[in-house]
Amino acid sequence: MQEELMDDLGATHDRFAPLAIRLLKGVIYEEETRFWAELVKVQELPLRRYFAQIGLQLIVNRNEGFAFLRQPVISNEANATALPRLMMRRTLSLDQSILCVLLRERLEEHAIHDSASREPILSLREISELVVLFFKERNTQQKFLKDVKKTVKEVKEMGFLETIGENTNMNEDESRYRIKRILKAFIDADELLNLQQTITANLA
Repeated sequence: MQEELMDDLGATHDRFAPLAIRLLKGVIYEEETRFWAELVKVQELPLRRYFAQIGLQLIVNRNEGFAFLRQPVISNEANATALPRLMMRRTLSLDQSILCVLLRERLEEHAIHDSASREPILSLREISELVVLFFKERNTQQKFLKDVKKTVKEVKEMGFLETIGENTNMNEDESRYRIKRILKAFIDADELLNLQQTITANLA
């Protein structure tokens, strides 16, 4: 009986192991049709149970079409060292906060005005125009552009931007980036308000 139970458990793990590994690597989007269909139609509950055993929470947003893992914050200091943090908590710099808030707002505008696609695409020039009022206290135009490019690179590394159609012959200002909708999960309405207030206080 025990051997049969172990065989069943092993078979279940074998079925969702590719999904589990993929989730540990990052966000699964609805566009990844094979993974997405298997996740939402078959393996969501087994994966929830599996990750719960190691202190991770599976978040599935069907409306937005993405799934990811979150490690809940433990507020009880006595238990704070019970599990090591697998996932780093992000502390945004002021420049990163400004860009993320503006990108988050652009996502909302895009959802209202463009039903053809879920994620807007902006050129580096357009991103620069978005942040120029908030990055205005820079010594020179060269310093401004350097800071914009640095911040875009950092936000891209966080997974909130994706480079589109890189071309070595393209003018750098025309480099294009897709705003990833996972940004909505990391900056919800409350967090958006908090960041806006922090930015206003810092720029006052």
